[in-house]
Amino acid sequence: MGRQLIYELFSKGFEVSALEKGKDPNRRKQFSFFDKITWIDGDIGDLLAIQSGIEQADFIIHAAALVSFDPADRAILYKVNVEGTANIVNCALVAPILKKLVHVSSVASLSPSKPAPSEMDERNGFNPENDTSDYAYTKYQAELEVARGVEEGLKATMVNPSIILARGSMKESSTTLFGYAQRGIPFYPSGWLNYVDVRDVSEIIVRLLTEGPEKGERLVLNAGHISYKDFLIQTAKELKVIPPTIEAGSFLSGIGWRLNWLVSVIFQKKPFLTKFTAKASAKRLIFRSHFLSQIWPDFRFRKIEDSIHWVCSNLK
Repeated sequence: MGRQLIYELFSKGFEVSALEKGKDPNRRKQFSFFDKITWIDGDIGDLLAIQSGIEQADFIIHAAALVSFDPADRAILYKVNVEGTANIVNCALVAPILKKLVHVSSVASLSPSKPAPSEMDERNGFNPENDTSDYAYTKYQAELEVARGVEEGLKATMVNPSIILARGSMKESSTTLFGYAQRGIPFYPSGWLNYVDVRDVSEIIVRLLTEGPEKGERLVLNAGHISYKDFLIQTAKELKVIPPTIEAGSFLSGIGWRLNWLVSVIFQKKPFLTKFTAKASAKRLIFRSHFLSQIWPDFRFRKIEDSIHWVCSNLK
């Protein structure tokens, strides 16, 4: 998403500074517009780097976060997602010319109440259960840091995207879904996938810099929902591979995440499937934006067919 955001910012005439943890000249050569960025060596744990980056900034987009559903990452999730956001907010509060902060959160920070609803939007709160992921907890706590900043005078808004469909490495975030389809694995989850195109997310974030709410409001960004079966079938068709044919219900999913955990322990690798991702992929829940249509009634999200084709055309 960072790449797409930077591309969108340049296309709208912004000058861009970006935090980079460790100088990587090869990464900077991947895209021609990366040469136009003012790079700042550091990360959101480095207060001096943040302060130097936003000293002359009119706007901040805080899109840095760790996405992991591995219980072993609990400490680093808190450090990056919560403490990192607190650092951004604290520096933003004393930034001399800053006009607004846009914080990128997640629909993971919205939890269904009891009894669980079939649809959710920004007005739903955080109602954690015993098996709520650490990632969800930290994204919610990060939102509280932004809310604290607003109480202290910061102008800010938050976006809560669902699963973002984007081009990238097969090991990067939601792009692993396309990698799963490409490997021709015969199983598919029983639940629904809520999705949004990274191009739409980036466009909305950049528009929010100069338009829209600024008192800590949240905006759910979700283009629609589709069953994992249909998503994987459409993706397999684009990639010209065999689509999945066997539904992995709760029993098979339970076996799957436990076996994957065992393999990850043996080979010292991050698990692809965890208890949290197995549960999430079985849910049939719809996310909707209550406020987006009120702000920009003419905005239309890209259709799933367009997103799948766009991502897959970069994978072939």
